[in-house]
Amino acid sequence: MREKNLKIRSSAKRPAGRPRSEVSRKAILNAAYSFLQSLPVSSISTVRIARKAGVSSATVYRWWRTKEELLLDAFLYKADHKLVLKREGAALERLKEYVLQIGRAFAGRTGFIVVKLLAAIQDNPKLRKEFVKRILTPRDFEVRSVVKEAIEMRQLPRGMKVGAFLDSIVGPLLARLLFRHERIDEEFVIAVFDAVVAGTIAQNRAIKGS
Repeated sequence: MREKNLKIRSSAKRPAGRPRSEVSRKAILNAAYSFLQSLPVSSISTVRIARKAGVSSATVYRWWRTKEELLLDAFLYKADHKLVLKREGAALERLKEYVLQIGRAFAGRTGFIVVKLLAAIQDNPKLRKEFVKRILTPRDFEVRSVVKEAIEMRQLPRGMKVGAFLDSIVGPLLARLLFRHERIDEEFVIAVFDAVVAGTIAQNRAIKGS
């Protein structure tokens, strides 16, 4: 009778829930992000992350080859939902809303982490490579596509330098983020965006008129 009861228990279905691997992966990402908030990147190790997450280092390496990959994935896991480039509506308005999202992210806790990452990539080639691959390149491609769409819709002039246009918008935000001498508020972001757009259009007209 006892043997029969044991068989019944072993064949019973486990309660519904997330797979253990998913729980472990999220625990690792949360642990990595918590260290990003409190420690310099150079002081964070895979071993410390694994210990805080309650897993083995082997479990961490199952998903991430390097600490740098893990830290950037942790950043994206927590912050990526704050930056959403809309697919519908006038291209220039969508771009403006996206820049406002960047400003809000820079003004909050996310901005603090961005400063740490930007400082760390100067002396960490691995982190710089992964930063470009995982964060900069995908977003740059999306934003450039919207700018090109705005050009096609004649909201921006043909022949304009897309890279210089975007750098002129993001540059002032980064300056305030890094030096923290003034707040990054909505009024400032809108003023920068409108000034760059107006300047780009005026410059194009001046070139055509010359």
